[in-house]
This record gives sequence, C-alpha cells and structure tokens, in this order.
Amino acid sequence: MFKKMIIAIALLGSIGLSAHEGHDATPGALKSNHGGVVKAGKEINLEYVVSGAEVKLYPLSHDGKDLKVTEVTVDVTSKLPKGKDMKLKTDVVDGVYTAKVDFKNAYRLEMNVETSHQNKKSTFKFQVEK
Repeated sequence: MFKKMIIAIALLGSIGLSAHEGHDATPGALKSNHGGVVKAGKEINLEYVVSGAEVKLYPLSHDGKDLKVTEVTVDVTSKLPKGKDMKLKTDVVDGVYTAKVDFKNAYRLEMNVETSHQNKKSTFKFQVEK
C-alpha cells in the first residue's frame, strides 16, 4: 500500500512539472544587458530602462544580443490611469531609442511599444513608475 502511494505521488508530481509554461515570466529568466527589465516578444525581446522621465528602449534578439536601431522600428504610446493613449516621440541617442514621458501628477503610467523587425511585429505592454 505504501509503495502504491509513493508511485501515485511521483506520477502526479511529474505530470505537473512537464505541463507548465511561462518560462519568461520568472524573474531573471531573460538576461538584462543594460540593467533594465526585459520583456519577451513574439519576434524580438525588448529591454527598457527608466531614469526619471526618460525611458530607454533596447531591442534584443531572442538569444540576448542587441539589435541595431536601424533594423528595428518602434511606435510608442503611453496611457495615464483613467486617461487616453498618447503617442510619444522617440529619438535615437547613442544607438538607443529614448522616449520622454509626462506623468502629469500620476505615479505610474502604462506604455505600449510596437516593434517591427524584418517586417515582423511584436507588441509590449508594461508600467513605468516615477
């Protein structure tokens, strides 16, 4: 009886281990090259670094290498709580996409970034805090 119980527990435990997903949701699963937060995308990954009201965007390949800004286009919008989407102007400074955000007395806002690399699109959504 004891052996059957041990076997049943082992079998049920192994089913749960092989059926999970979301490996990129675990903190530290995606390597940060610039000290920011990495979000996984369908075609590429995106690392963002927040410094005050400036957000730097680093496009990354799935194997963690930086992509040139000439190979990737970005379209960035932000949304305040209870607000409307606002398109943000992005500039390229030292080979990095940068965008200035205006918090307007809020402590955080939501950013949406659409990227295009080799005519394939990825979308990213994340919150930025003061």
